[in-house]
Amino acid sequence: MELQREKHYGVELLRILAVFFVLLLHILGVGGVYANTGSNIVTTERTANYVLSWTFETAAFCAVDLFALISGFVGLHASFKLKRWMRLWALCVFWGVVTFLLFDHGVAFFQGFNDLLLKMGLDVGPTVDRLVPKAKDYRDVVLTIGSKQFWYFNMYTLLFIFLPILNAGLQKLDKKPLAVTSFVLFFAASFYRTAVNRDLFVLSNGYSAIWLIILYVVGATAKKYYDDGFRVKKWICLLGYLLSIGVSVGFKFLYDWLYMRHPDVDKYRKYGDILIGYTGPFIVIGSLLLLFLFVQFTLRTKVGRKITLTFSAASFGIYVIQVTTPFWYQFLQMRFYRFAYLPTGEMLLHLFGALLAVYLLLAALEIARINLFRYSRLDRLIDLAGDGITTLVRRFFAWREKKEAMTAAPAEPPAAPTEER
Repeated sequence: MELQREKHYGVELLRILAVFFVLLLHILGVGGVYANTGSNIVTTERTANYVLSWTFETAAFCAVDLFALISGFVGLHASFKLKRWMRLWALCVFWGVVTFLLFDHGVAFFQGFNDLLLKMGLDVGPTVDRLVPKAKDYRDVVLTIGSKQFWYFNMYTLLFIFLPILNAGLQKLDKKPLAVTSFVLFFAASFYRTAVNRDLFVLSNGYSAIWLIILYVVGATAKKYYDDGFRVKKWICLLGYLLSIGVSVGFKFLYDWLYMRHPDVDKYRKYGDILIGYTGPFIVIGSLLLLFLFVQFTLRTKVGRKITLTFSAASFGIYVIQVTTPFWYQFLQMRFYRFAYLPTGEMLLHLFGALLAVYLLLAALEIARINLFRYSRLDRLIDLAGDGITTLVRRFFAWREKKEAMTAAPAEPPAAPTEER
């Protein structure tokens, strides 16, 4: 995720919404909500809960696509700096280590938060258990690359390596051929892939660096059109997003019904969720419409801008804490399944109450980390390390070029002897 700040406050608001969507996905999914509302819209006794939980799940599925689109939108004209990647790496390592320590020696902190939620009337399941990490767990966290818990960072790393090449080409291309390229990429990687139900380009349902690169290109294309004054009316963007979500989840409900009518037709069981995913064409369209919607938002007050930038800066850290192994398995997994058995009104109250409470907890933790790095000068040390590595690499290649030039230069012929008179 590109952390370049261009003072597009609407984009910063969109980052905040995207991380809300990520947390909502995790509460509904790994938290066990929609899995316990029923296996089919026709047979479930909690039909309203089933419909709402799957609708919210579908609406939030644009979260990862939004982060990638934002990266392309704000990163098109950004310079390549290794220290940006190193900041994200340090963030992942910090929270990977800290969460292991918390759930090992400081688990009482999370147990206390769990008790607080219970007192608020939010039934969040069993108590938090202690987790004793192994040396391998810390090794995987420090190495980061290759660790499944930080899959987005791993995929972003490959995108980051290609950024100089991508931006050089994207900046030179006119917006029209770039738009055609973006459409072809979308058609081949999203629409066609969904239509034939085959992962021809190894996109792994969006858990892929290739998919992030494609969305980066689409986001950069949107930036070029935005800079040239292209706008889509806000009500059209919002309506288009809602329609995109409606089509995706409606397709699932239709196939639920068809499968119950024709249980012998296996494709009705397999294809129901085909539009609900990061690469789903309507999910991508909805994500792009949200981007066009939010880039038009402005904040006029200094307080609003400061609050927005504070929470926006914490967005990636909030995501990282969620996907650390201890938090994922000890705090999120099946923590919220009981919401599915509540009356619909209570389910919504508990769902969004838990969403807000967990978001604020994680935001507070990440904001504290940001200040810790700032006042301890760790962020400055990371930047110096990144700049130092960049300087060494540039000097090495400059030395190599100079050496090759000297080797390739023809030897000067010896001077002709002067004739003595």
